[in-house]
Formats: sequence, C-alpha cells, structure tokens
Amino acid sequence: MRKATMFTLVLLTLAIGLQVQAAAQAAGPTTIQGCLAYTDGHYRLTDSTGTTYQLSNEANKLTHFVGQWIEVTGKPGVRTTDTTTEPGSGGSTVKEKSVFKVKTVKHLADTCKGQ
Repeated sequence: MRKATMFTLVLLTLAIGLQVQAAAQAAGPTTIQGCLAYTDGHYRLTDSTGTTYQLSNEANKLTHFVGQWIEVTGKPGVRTTDTTTEPGSGGSTVKEKSVFKVKTVKHLADTCKGQ
C-alpha cells in the first residue's frame, strides 16, 4: 500500500511539473540581463534588482562569460530531481527547481562592477 501511495505521489508531482513546463513553453521567450556566476555546479545569473536565476541548457556557451554582465534569452522551466532513498526502503521523493532555460547568450560588459 505504501509503495502504491509513493508511486502515485511521484506520478502526480511529475504531471504537475509537465503542466508547468507546457505553460512556460506556450509563452514567448524572455530576456534577462545580469552577472553570471558558477557556484555549486550551477550557472546563476543575478540581475540588477538582486534576483538570481539558475540557468540550464547551453552550458558550453556560458562557460566563457562567468564574471561578466550578459543577456540571456530563453524560457522559464522546471528541473525535476528524484531523491530515491536506499533500495527496498520504499522512500522516494521528487524535488522541483525553477530554472531558466537559455537559448541565446549575448555579452554586454567584461565585468559586473557598477551594474
């Protein structure tokens, strides 16, 4: 019974994530300007208001812009991560993280100072 409940919970969470993704894809592309950083294995863009966006896709394009002021165009999305515990324990959860899926990158300034 517990496995069935967990399985249903995982499927429901994935379905919600897919709906969020579909809604985000229906909207047109968005452009964000900010300072690019690479921390904890992820690219992050911080805009002039201090809002930070975790970026996904196009990692090979982002590498050369770390520490610079850039403009990215893309769409909001969701990254889903399975956090399954030890086999046989029956414990499994799904975590969702908002991300910005980058399509294009444009260099604006060599440094982030004064931005």
